[in-house]
Amino acid sequence: MKISYKNIQIGYTVSGKGPVIVWLHGFMENKSIWKLQTRFFEAQYTNICIDLLGHGETGSLYLVHSMEMQAEAVKEVLCYLGISDFAVVGHSMGGYVALALLQICKSQTTHIVLLNSTSHADTIEKKINRDRAIRVVDDQKDTYVRMGVVNLFDRTFREKHIDQIEALIVESQKTSVHAIKAALIGMKDRLSKTKVLSDFNGKKLIVSGENDPVLPCHTSVAEAVLTRSDLVCLKCGHMSYMEVADELNVELLKFLIPMR
Repeated sequence: MKISYKNIQIGYTVSGKGPVIVWLHGFMENKSIWKLQTRFFEAQYTNICIDLLGHGETGSLYLVHSMEMQAEAVKEVLCYLGISDFAVVGHSMGGYVALALLQICKSQTTHIVLLNSTSHADTIEKKINRDRAIRVVDDQKDTYVRMGVVNLFDRTFREKHIDQIEALIVESQKTSVHAIKAALIGMKDRLSKTKVLSDFNGKKLIVSGENDPVLPCHTSVAEAVLTRSDLVCLKCGHMSYMEVADELNVELLKFLIPMR
């Protein structure tokens, strides 16, 4: 399904019945990543999966896609669907967007889950790495996408599930150079949302991977204490929704049960 927004189309899906969960994918992903989650939750919850700007079936708007711009696009879909209250789950970049959405929809948000994500802004080192990626993606997009996806998984999962990773790479390769750059700049320039998360009085959960190469588990532990968030550490890399889908789904269900 799609809606029109500022001369582009936003792609989304709706499935299931009951309280609403909004699922926001990460960088170079799209709404299709959530199939193992939506299948698990659709008997009890309404699942809304949305393609973020420049990803999947959603068009690009500007040279930079800030997290706030992304959140406004998500809000447009929720308003179109008449959603009044929702939980939001954001993976990696989707977590940054979830926090920006929380900022503009605080009274509507009942639960927020940062899945392999953080409320902190980029470190100086991370900004430098994003700038390096922006410079090389024009000439080395395929290599950048492939390595960017493969390196997010725990080594053990990589060795056993090559076909699943290859399928994700195929989907990620559909993201245009323009969209990759727009997202990279948006992530690099984003401001800290730690206070936003700390001040939120609803339920909040940080899910971390013990072997996450992007976001070390110990930083998530400290962030959970700082923001008074619940914390779950799973035995996986950065891609928990694929690597440990069953364990993740159970943890999310325990966290979301009060919605029913």
